[in-house]
Order: sequence, then structure tokens, then C-alpha cells
Amino acid sequence: MPKFFNKKTLKEIIKHESPPTVKENFISHDECKYFLNLFRKMPVKSIGKNKFMNREESTKIFFDFNMNKKTKSLKKKIEEEIGEFFVNDFQPHLITSRFPLRLHVDTGRNPKETIYKNVILPVEIIYDQTKKKYKEPNTVVFENKWYGESSLFTKNINKNTDFTIKNINDRFVDIVNINDFYYNIKDLDQVNFTYDKKNFFITKIFKKYIKKLCEMKRFNTRTDKHIVNQNKFDKKNYDKYMSHQPYEDCTSLKIEKIIPSKIGSLAYWDRTRIHSSDNFLKNNVLSKTLIALFTSKNKI
Repeated sequence: MPKFFNKKTLKEIIKHESPPTVKENFISHDECKYFLNLFRKMPVKSIGKNKFMNREESTKIFFDFNMNKKTKSLKKKIEEEIGEFFVNDFQPHLITSRFPLRLHVDTGRNPKETIYKNVILPVEIIYDQTKKKYKEPNTVVFENKWYGESSLFTKNINKNTDFTIKNINDRFVDIVNINDFYYNIKDLDQVNFTYDKKNFFITKIFKKYIKKLCEMKRFNTRTDKHIVNQNKFDKKNYDKYMSHQPYEDCTSLKIEKIIPSKIGSLAYWDRTRIHSSDNFLKNNVLSKTLIALFTSKNKI
């Protein structure tokens, strides 16, 4: 594992580590609806330095706890549970995931930051009502820890040009090199196009969106350094939770806790913990929306 945090900071980070924790019914369903509507109806969906992000697979709306009395009260209530915290490099946000998040860690990019807890608070889950059965989504937290900078864990190491977009059948597919994809479609219009055995219908709006993705800078680095031995990941757990991620990427990982996404529940774990969404698509979940925080013990 690459060295990142200085010795003093690392010592402080480890001192504050604790097992993943869940507090059910932390806020009411009515409060969840209030915060959901508040953030989605913001005229400018970015308060602070971070920018509103809207992609096919996910949307992030950034907010500030000082918006009003209820957001201030929410922060105070969270601090009563986890202790005093600060939010530095990546603001509090409302995230709607329409494709499962993959193996990653939210350790930030500042080696002097005493990172603390990831905090999530589910406020909405949309199920596919055309299906007879569906199950609530989960977050998978692993025993494995990472003390490098923020990373996405995969054996497919590239120049951060991979994106998940929808194909002609409205299904999410992976494009490893979005720049090459755009180069191949930039002169096309109103036609079907096949790229890496995936089919798309090319329009001006679609091209504009792909060009925007090409210009985006990804926050997480890509690495496979999380694989520290050749212990194979439990196959039953892979099929149940992790089938949206290549099996080989899960090598040497071991699950610590499965956290169900229950509306109004609070969950938190160390920012050094590797974690992931489960493959909620196979359980007929169309999207899940959470309030998410990357907390720290020192203010940068």
C-alpha cells in the first residue's frame, strides 16, 4: 500500500477508528422527505466550492449545513451520535445512485487531514414497480482498510477515462475509454452505432453529454494495490452482493458488515474502510438516494 498520510496524522486517524455502526429510525420519514425536497429544489444545486454533478448513473447535489435551522439541527444530531466533526475537501451532498457504486475508499487527498467517518442517511429508494419482487439495497463494508489517497479499486487501471452510460436499450454499460468513444461518434448524428459490442443511438444531445464526460476530472485514483494476497473472495457473497464488479477485483477482501439502506437510518464507518454498493439492480431497485458526508476531526 502506498504511503500517504504523515505519521502524526496517521496515528490520529487510527486512534479514532471503530466498527461500522447503524442507528435505525435516526430521523423520521417526514424529515427524509423534507430534506429530499429541500435539496432537489435548490435553485443553484451547489453551495460552496463543489459543483453539481449530474450523470446517467448518479447525481450529486452539494449543500451546506448552515442553510437553515433544520439542516443545522441535523448536523447537531449527527454530532451527538458520532462526535464533533468537520467536512473539508468534499462537501455534504445528496447522492442519487442509479448504478451501484463500486469498490472504493473516501480517504481524500490531503495527507494532513485527520479523516474520520463516512456517514450515510438514506432518504429515498425507488423500486421497479413492474416487478413482483424487490429487496432493499445495501452498502457493503469490508474489513480491509486503505491508508492511501481516495481510490477506486480495480485491476482495470487506466487514465481515469472509464464511465458508465446507457446503451440503446436503456441499460448501463461500461466504456473504458470515453475519449476514444467520443472520437468515434463526434461526426455521427441520428444513427445507430456499435462500440465494443455495445449499441447506441447517436444524437446531438447524446454527443454533448459524452463530450462533457470527456472534460470531467475524476476525484479517485484507480489502483489494484488493495490486493495484498491471493485469497479468493467468497463466491456466494459475490453472487449475492458484488456481481456488478469483476470477481478478480474482490481478491483478498473480506466483508465486515452489510448495511441495509433503510429510510431514516444513520450508518457510519471509518473513511479508511474499503466499501461498495451491492448490486441493487438485480434486486429491482431503480435508484437510491442518500445524504452523504465525508467527515474529519480537524478543520483544513
